[in-house]
Amino acid sequence: MDIKLKNISRKNSTKTAVFILTVILIVLTVVQFQFVSYNDIIPESLIIREYSQSEYFLTQEVRNAWYEINSVMENRGEVPKSAHYYYFISDGEKTYSNVEGKDKNFFKQFDKAFYSYEMGTWTIGENTNPGGITKFYVSDEYTIYISYPDEFINEKQQEWEESRNILVPFAVRVGFFAVLILTSIIFLMVQTGKNQLDDEIHLTKIDSIFSDVLFSFFIPLAAFWIIGISNLYYSGMSHVRQMYSAVWIGIITAFISVMCGIILLSLTRKAKSGRLFKHTVVYLVFYKIYDFFKSLYDGRMFERYPLTKSLFYRQLVFITSSAFLVFLTFLFFLLYVPLFFIPPVVEIVIIYWYIKGNNKTFEDINKGFNESLGEQMKAERMKIALVTNVSHDLKTPLTSIISYVDLLSKEEDLSETVRDYVNVLSEKSNRLKNIVSDLFDLAKSTSGDIPLDMESLDIKKLIEQTLGDMEDEIEKSNLQIKTKLPENSLNIYSDGKKLYRVFQNVIDNALKYALPGTRVYVELEEIDGKAVAKIKNTAGYEMEFTTEEILQRFSRGDKSRTTEGSGLGLSIAESFTNVCGGKFKVEIDGDLFKVQISFNLDK
Repeated sequence: MDIKLKNISRKNSTKTAVFILTVILIVLTVVQFQFVSYNDIIPESLIIREYSQSEYFLTQEVRNAWYEINSVMENRGEVPKSAHYYYFISDGEKTYSNVEGKDKNFFKQFDKAFYSYEMGTWTIGENTNPGGITKFYVSDEYTIYISYPDEFINEKQQEWEESRNILVPFAVRVGFFAVLILTSIIFLMVQTGKNQLDDEIHLTKIDSIFSDVLFSFFIPLAAFWIIGISNLYYSGMSHVRQMYSAVWIGIITAFISVMCGIILLSLTRKAKSGRLFKHTVVYLVFYKIYDFFKSLYDGRMFERYPLTKSLFYRQLVFITSSAFLVFLTFLFFLLYVPLFFIPPVVEIVIIYWYIKGNNKTFEDINKGFNESLGEQMKAERMKIALVTNVSHDLKTPLTSIISYVDLLSKEEDLSETVRDYVNVLSEKSNRLKNIVSDLFDLAKSTSGDIPLDMESLDIKKLIEQTLGDMEDEIEKSNLQIKTKLPENSLNIYSDGKKLYRVFQNVIDNALKYALPGTRVYVELEEIDGKAVAKIKNTAGYEMEFTTEEILQRFSRGDKSRTTEGSGLGLSIAESFTNVCGGKFKVEIDGDLFKVQISFNLDK
């Protein structure tokens, strides 16, 4: 049974229903308060049964009466004839009263509200509220009697009881709603973040907002609610206007309640998960500052490098101890301590220890660096040697295969099926030969052991020659080549054969991977003393790779490998460009693939 109730209470539908119920109860409570305000119902009538004993009577009647009587004493005027009270004012010479010929006994008979001032002392009736005008200063020469007729008090008492009759059921309803609202909020705060599967606290997207930012939203929301209600209420509204105002106040209250509820529950989930304070802008700022200063002393940045870490800690000890010894030197000198020379001597010892320790660490670092560099160079040489030897060893049997396939293809009595097989063998063996040759060239260029025939050449003519030699491949590709070459020649100092291979590989790459029916742009221009060639094409596939990845050996942009590429073309082009003194750059912008090759002009 407990498990079943637990599952029900943690259901999102249950929590949503309770949340909506809470909002509705809050709206009903606010609207009821607004109803009381509209009808000028005095809340004090719920607590004080007698109107004449209330603060409202003192504030609205007695104090107003005193202000009017005080005006009479100061200005020698008269109290308005519409006054609800009887008064008698005399300074010994002149008398003011709205009940002529009446003595103190007349005023005293209205015991529910009777005030008397004689010989500098205030006295009140037995059933009169002790507050009010008795606190005001009056000159001793005055005699003052004030009282309210029973008819007026009884009339006000009847209105007072009517207000009380309205407020009692209102207070019961509000109290009941308050208990339900409090219970619902506690339920939501207890269950928020939990689900039926486990007892862990599960955060939501809104919980990614910093806690102090969330909390700061309470202020503008409260201001919006107060301003909204203030603008919708004014005294003397008609019943229709009151209903219209109450509807809008309910809508505003519902919106503010929902927003505040979402923020409160988010803060609750953060508190339950231990992230309330830690996930604040203030905490993060102060933590970053603290962590920065801490990182200056804990050596965490050198955690993976023991030698550098020991060097760091030795430096930290040296700086700290040196600063302390300098302080001691000045202190001894100022206090005329005879042993002020001791700190400098200790400092010399520390300097010796520091230098000696550093030298030992530097030797270990250099030794490790040289060993690592030697291992890397050895591994690179072995890799290049392996590729070179394997490529060389493959050439002899591959040449034999190609020769025998060629001889076999010249036989006249071959069937059509066998001839097809021979053609496939010829095609694949030639492709394998090209791959082995590319791999051999790449290994040589990477190792730097490649002969170069450097000369001054016209890069414009080289591009035109490359395009002319590849005319058959271009026609088969179903692509258009658009050239933009300068009228004058651009001479560079490079190896023409290697650079021809570079442009051949780059253009061949564009022909293989460009979107059918599109254009390939080949451009050449002079920019800041450099000859810059650009080959651009629109890819026929989604380029899900980086410029670094596509230049790796055997890396191909077409992951499905439906083309005949080996994945070495661009790598060879980059390597040959570098050894010839140029710069090779690949750029990817959406579906646009661009290769840029630049050389300094030969002046």
